[in-house]
Amino acid sequence: MATQKPEPSADNARDAHNAADVHPVELDEQHPAGDDQQDHSAAEDAVHESDSEDAAEGTEAEGDNSRPDPLLTRDGSPAAALWSLNSRWRHINHGSYGAVPVFAQLRRLAYLQETEAAPQRWFGAAPERVANARAALADFIGVEADRFAFVPNASAGMTASIRALQLQPGDEVVITDHAYGAVAFSAKREARQRGAKVRTVPIELDASPEQIVTVLGKALAKKPAGLIIDASTSATAREFPVAALAELAKKHGVPLLVDAAHAPGVQSRPAEGVTASAWVGNLHKFACGFRGAAVLVAEKKFAKELYPVIDSWGMDEPFPARFDRQGTLDYTPYLASVDAITGLEARIGWDAIRTYIESLLEYSTDVVADALDAASGEESCVDVGAPAPGMRLLRLPGTMATNHADALNLRQRITDELGFETQITSFRDTGYLRLSAHAYNTADDYERFAEDAVPALVSWSRES
Repeated sequence: MATQKPEPSADNARDAHNAADVHPVELDEQHPAGDDQQDHSAAEDAVHESDSEDAAEGTEAEGDNSRPDPLLTRDGSPAAALWSLNSRWRHINHGSYGAVPVFAQLRRLAYLQETEAAPQRWFGAAPERVANARAALADFIGVEADRFAFVPNASAGMTASIRALQLQPGDEVVITDHAYGAVAFSAKREARQRGAKVRTVPIELDASPEQIVTVLGKALAKKPAGLIIDASTSATAREFPVAALAELAKKHGVPLLVDAAHAPGVQSRPAEGVTASAWVGNLHKFACGFRGAAVLVAEKKFAKELYPVIDSWGMDEPFPARFDRQGTLDYTPYLASVDAITGLEARIGWDAIRTYIESLLEYSTDVVADALDAASGEESCVDVGAPAPGMRLLRLPGTMATNHADALNLRQRITDELGFETQITSFRDTGYLRLSAHAYNTADDYERFAEDAVPALVSWSRES
């Protein structure tokens, strides 16, 4: 059954009109209508009709009140109409790359056109505009505007924070075996170059928050030069007790660096009250901003040692101003990400989005798990101790995706052969399916995955 989207809402029509006024680029000239666009347009005429019929059938057949209806905007139109995702694939991996609503795409196009219309004027005014964007985003992040800077992504923010530790020969940095690969690479490289070392502490997948605090508390008692943790882990889709660990790290005088890549958007005011030395969150994931936009929140004392990973003319300015002025950096992802975030609040409301994401995941995880269990005869549900907001983990059948390379290959095969964009991860020689959701998803996306993709996955798992 082809997924499709309804006709664009009035908001999108107004945004398109306003962007056209900003000028000269014509979107159709930039993206000629080929098979993908034709497929998208044809699908748009029938999508919600299809989803509504499926919803009605499911409710009548099963009496299941937990099946969420598609999310609507404040004006009653389908939320999915705000996005431009190609209906050739069903997109159930928002947690990796996110998806930007159309009105924000058009705002970024307007910024780019403004840049090219008068480059000198644009870059001269850029630091002030970036500072204003921080002020506009402060409430959403949960900290004052002078407590955070924009960075290109969470990894860039973590790299800057790891450098700010100013490691000395013999120092030790502690990470866990749930750490995001790029952050672990950065820590190990910095330690190697400075004669320090990285110690990886194993944390059981089903560990409770209290158990994690106990295990990492022992590591903190040894006074390492720094502790690096994930707020929500990428490979294992579980939460870490950030607030408790921040309090413990402060007690021991150990800098705590928090990789909160998934937090903005899926958590309300995610950095509020966190006393970590540095906290980094992406805006391109659940906040629906652009790739190339993240925030780095820093404790005031630690911020004195924080610098962008590329030296530029703002280096002598205090934090965060030194991050606002970085030469010819493309600032449009920062500005347009704020437009995306404030625009979604105006059109849908972030509280409504967060509630919908969790209700959809609760329903959909059960649907996919039941299908996997029935087809494979194995147990797919996983105890991750504390599930991460916006993501759920299911064990793959057999010995699929037991390493990172195999996980990437399987993810691509699912996309190419089955038409689903999802995430496959690997942890301790076990492969997992990581589900995520956002405002544009519907229950039908996951039901179709259970019906169409699960049998193929189980069949592939039995290939020798």
